[in-house]
Amino acid sequence: MAAASKVKLKLLIDTKNQRVLFAEANKNTVDFLFFILSLPLGTVVRLLSNKGMLGCLGKLYESVENLDENYIQPNQSKGTPLKPRPPASSAASTPLLSLTCSETIEKATYTCSRGSGY
Repeated sequence: MAAASKVKLKLLIDTKNQRVLFAEANKNTVDFLFFILSLPLGTVVRLLSNKGMLGCLGKLYESVENLDENYIQPNQSKGTPLKPRPPASSAASTPLLSLTCSETIEKATYTCSRGSGY
């Protein structure tokens, strides 16, 4: 089991305009936020942003999009979380939910008694 890590986040908030002006976080927190965007949600947010998507994911996406390259680690790109690629094989990834079912359902075939072919 992985060791638990604490999330440290310092925010400077403009309460009048309801905006975060400055955020300071540890590496684990930033990595987690980038991980969220690297999920297929990043693509959904990008596609919906043209329609004026509201909410924190849209703001997070916009913030990363506007982030200066000086704040990105060397040999890294903003493109990874902003335009994530689908996994090479869906079988290679571990599903979040178990899709096994304990019950089996038999298939039934129904035909029309009038012989109309439907």
